[in-house]
Amino acid sequence: MDSLREWNEQLRRQRERLRLKEKRQRRIRELEEEIEKQGRVAEECRSSLNEEREDVERLESASLPRVWYRLTGRLEERLEAEEKEAAEAQLRYDAAEAALRALEASRDEEVRQLAEVDDAEAELERIVRRKEEWIRRYDPDTSRLLESLSEEAGLLEARLKETQEAEEAGQEALDRLDEAREKLQSARNWGTYDMLGGGMISTHIKHNRIEEAREHMYEAQHALRLFEKELADLEWRSGASGVEMGGFLTFADYFFDGFLTDWVVQGRINDAFDSVERGIEEVERQLSRLAQERARVEEELDGTNARYEQTIEGR
Repeated sequence: MDSLREWNEQLRRQRERLRLKEKRQRRIRELEEEIEKQGRVAEECRSSLNEEREDVERLESASLPRVWYRLTGRLEERLEAEEKEAAEAQLRYDAAEAALRALEASRDEEVRQLAEVDDAEAELERIVRRKEEWIRRYDPDTSRLLESLSEEAGLLEARLKETQEAEEAGQEALDRLDEAREKLQSARNWGTYDMLGGGMISTHIKHNRIEEAREHMYEAQHALRLFEKELADLEWRSGASGVEMGGFLTFADYFFDGFLTDWVVQGRINDAFDSVERGIEEVERQLSRLAQERARVEEELDGTNARYEQTIEGR
């Protein structure tokens, strides 16, 4: 290389790669812990599902419990209750497995991206050693000043990149929440019509909308977790995760409780809709903060780059 500008640009790029590598390693460790925890949850749900299925099979086969309930005239009632519990267990297991797969996919993507920057330390060390040799022959004072400005710009670029990644994650979470809200609104409308005597067709459409909303809420939950981690990388803490944990119950809570009466179903849909609305408000608030932070960092980075260029031109 023939100039300080080229050396410092190389150093800036390698420091950015090193910071990105450290971030990927940290995220992989976090995801591994979450995968282990979610794996235990999925296993518990699977065990519960097997138990519920066995209860149903005992009542459907020529067993003593079946004979007893038939003699007492309660076989159909008991079988319906066991089938309901088995269906609830199935939904809990499906949700746990979906969450586990999403975490594993995120981990695999982080591992893939880590491979792209795995040589960051070695490359940084190599460039530093070569630059040291170059400095011995040229202006060391100017070099130190430019290196300081280059490091400052590198830190700002890393901050800007993390802010942009957080904005992307937040927008993804917002999109998923908007989809869930749309389906819940539709389910709520059909639920009202159903309670006013809409008949089997409205009931079928209502439950289809609830099923679609359930899938979108699974996606929203995962997107909110990723958004929370991006905010944590910026040393922020969001209430979005709290909304997810406290307000987004599993679909089984809404759906199966609602088999008791349509009024209960309608109330649960409203609860879910309100929780999604709160999640949207929180994500929008954080996105507004991120936009302000991005503008601040961009302005500071522009100033640092200008000082860098002025230093080169003045030497």
